[in-house]
Formats: sequence, C-alpha cells, structure tokens
Amino acid sequence: MSTVDDVADPQQTEVLIIGATGYTGGHVATAFERRGYRVAALQRPGGKPVPAEYRAVPGDLADPPSLAAAAQHFDLVVQVGRIEGDLESVGAEAIMSTGTRLIHTSGADVLGPGHTHEDTVPQPPAVVAWRADVERRVLAGGGILIRPGLIYGNQGGVVQDLMVPLQERVGVGVYLGDDTIRWPAVHVEDLAELYLLVAEHAASGTAWNGCTENVTVADLAAAVAGGKAICWPADEPSPEEIRVIEELYLMDHVVSADKTRRELGWTPVHTSVLDYYRAEAAAGAA
Repeated sequence: MSTVDDVADPQQTEVLIIGATGYTGGHVATAFERRGYRVAALQRPGGKPVPAEYRAVPGDLADPPSLAAAAQHFDLVVQVGRIEGDLESVGAEAIMSTGTRLIHTSGADVLGPGHTHEDTVPQPPAVVAWRADVERRVLAGGGILIRPGLIYGNQGGVVQDLMVPLQERVGVGVYLGDDTIRWPAVHVEDLAELYLLVAEHAASGTAWNGCTENVTVADLAAAVAGGKAICWPADEPSPEEIRVIEELYLMDHVVSADKTRRELGWTPVHTSVLDYYRAEAAAGAA
C-alpha cells in the first residue's frame, strides 16, 4: 500500500489552497476548513476576492516565483486552480522547490482513451497534451496527483457551463460521435472528501483517480435536457458552446478508481450523475 502511516494534526497544519475562489476549489477549501485545518487561499492580482474566512496570500499561477514565495510558509499546498501549458509545470516545480508538500490537480482525461486506472501511463489527447508533462514533473518532485473525472453538482462544472447553455439554445441534449462514448464523473462534494483523504493518507509521488462512475455522453446529455438528446451531424461544425472540448466529446474513456477506494478508503455517496441531472431537469420543469 502506497500510503503514509502518520496523519498530521489538522489544527497544527497550515494549508494553502490555490483556486479557493472557484467552483471545485471552493468546495475543497470548505472541506479542509471544516476538518479543522488552518486554511489560507491564494489571491491573484485583480482576481475574485478570497472568501473572508480565509487568510489571503498573494500569488499568481502565471508567476511561478510568486508561488514559491507563497508556498514556503505552509505545510501543504493544494493546487486546484490551473493554468494550461508549460507554466503549470514550472509553477508546480516552484512550489515543490520550497519543500512544501504539494497536491496537484490533473484530470482523468490525461490518461487517454480506453480502460484506464491509477497506474496507467498517460496518453492524453491533444487538447490536454500538456498535462502529461505536468504529471511527470509533479511525481518526479514528490508531489501527489488527483485526477478528477467530469465534476458535477451544486450548480457548477462543465455540464453547467457548457452543456446546459447548448441544450437551452438547441432545445435538446447534444452529443457527438455515437451513443457509446463514455466519460468518468464525480460529484464535487465526494471529490472534496478525496482531497482530504489524500492529504492525510497518501504518500509522495503517487496518483489517485477521482471518479465514481462512467456514463455515456448521450445518456448524460439526455438527462440534462430532461430526457431527449440528439447526435450532432458529423458533417456540420460542432456547436460553439462545446467546440473547445470537441476532442473529449469524441474520446471514449472508462476510468477506474478502484485503487483509490481501496487504499485510501474513499467511499463516495453521490453515485449517479444521471439521477442528479434527471432530478434537476424535473425540478426545472415543475
């Protein structure tokens, strides 16, 4: 088992959350605060103000030296907010250079198509190709990776930001390719709990998958739209709302988190993304 033996006392542990003003990062920060950790949050210049309950620490993902300066006074940095490309790798290395423990957020899509698990060698599609190098550097530096699937719940995430506006414009749910393409999914509250388990039990240089189930994009699109979905015509440009992640819409990937559940004792309580969105659609129609 690749886990640590000693769990730090939360009340004696200083944690810096990067991304606490965002959707997932906000839930993660709340989870750490409720557990009793001493939580601070990175404040980007000109960015959304850090919630008043957390101490604001200046820093910017686009400025790796500022991340090192911010991290050096903490026991743990949890990076949920991200910046695409080489700067993310450099920033992670800057944090780890201070000797502070780092939990870094990647994504299940980095593993590539097909059936994958925690120890799969990443084969990312082009749209997230940069993540493979980030993962390599984080693991080499002794950091820890969390790879969430599609994050949903509590009125946020990709579904809310991209799929809902599309179905509202078209009038039905939309998927690409065919109705067999699958995605992994995880509720944001279950994911936040996983960050706590990783902080308290995971060893350096390990990777963990945050996925509770795998569902077809067609079923997901139908659930979001209240029951009906169409396959977008292959001879037409993909809808502008989802064009940025078109490649992911066409990638069938089934991600296992069996090792994560077994070794960290992760027991998600939200286990059906389809039921969640069916209930949301029904409530909206009432």
